[in-house]
Amino acid sequence: MVSDKVSLMAAEFVFELGFDDFDRNLLPAPMPKVGSPEFCQGVRRFFVEQFQALGCRARVVTDDQKRRIRVAWTKPASGQDPFDKVGELLQAGRFTEAVPILTTLHFNDPDDAVILYQLGVCHSALGQFDQAVLHLEKLLAANPKNHHAMVGLGIAETSRGNLLIGEEWLRRAIGLDSTNKWAWRNLAETLGKQRRFEEALVAIRECLVRAPGDISLMIAEGECLEELGRSEEAMAHYRLAIKTGGPAELVEMAKGRLTSIAQSTLRKTGEVREDVVGFMVAALRSFQAMKPEQIQELALEIALIGSQGLDINDPKKRYRLTGMRGRFSGLQLLSIMHAAFEQVSPGLKVGIDLANEYREAVSRV
Repeated sequence: MVSDKVSLMAAEFVFELGFDDFDRNLLPAPMPKVGSPEFCQGVRRFFVEQFQALGCRARVVTDDQKRRIRVAWTKPASGQDPFDKVGELLQAGRFTEAVPILTTLHFNDPDDAVILYQLGVCHSALGQFDQAVLHLEKLLAANPKNHHAMVGLGIAETSRGNLLIGEEWLRRAIGLDSTNKWAWRNLAETLGKQRRFEEALVAIRECLVRAPGDISLMIAEGECLEELGRSEEAMAHYRLAIKTGGPAELVEMAKGRLTSIAQSTLRKTGEVREDVVGFMVAALRSFQAMKPEQIQELALEIALIGSQGLDINDPKKRYRLTGMRGRFSGLQLLSIMHAAFEQVSPGLKVGIDLANEYREAVSRV
């Protein structure tokens, strides 16, 4: 319960809770017994430190007979608002630091919807899904149409393996707000985990309408298409992700998926590809008139082209090189690059394994 006592300098607030209501996980190990001197000392220190972090002062009294904790805290008129502090921590992804502060604020006002939601988000981000569900369900009990809480519950339930329950919460959220991209994104993930890829594809595309530049969604769409046996379409989405650009790890993931499909496609026709051997034979003969540094530059030039997505399945698409005359297909460039790297850095892995083709080409030169 909050006091309304206000002075010109500061506002004082008071709240109480029982010993059994305090989460001992907030205290340092080893976990003390409830009501013990160590417990009481730890509780007092916890609240004092949390309010100090907010620029506030707190007086904490523990009553052994009534098994109650009383906290009176004062916020200077010029002090930082506790919610602003929490917002900064959440924005920075510092969830571990935010939880104790939010817990303290929750004790102060157990029914505050914002605090309940933020606690749910933090616990979910930290993998503490049971606690996340507890706070979010309490929020929904008070506000049954809070679609943000439904999304949070969908994520938490999915994460702890309750896929159908997670799906239900996410669909409810979409029913209340069909523009919520996080609901669509997490619905796609939940459906994917259930291997319902056609439905997941619909959810991903709904999300892309609302976040057209999100390359993680482009990659997810490609992965769904692969699962549905539509590799050609998947490659287009991986190339779009590479072209759009973004976090390096996501761009590399898209490149990896392209390479995987290309390698699979390349190996479907047999153990040794005669067309690749032919391209390598021609390249090795050209290398005889080149210096090692020229061969290396050529290999790096092709690797740079490949970093933007090299189409090895369309023979009509052609590329030009500065280090070699002519117009080349993607498969030709891949073959030339492999042969070039084998000349300057034997054994170096450059994506698709063409070692068998290279050995055969060398035997024919």
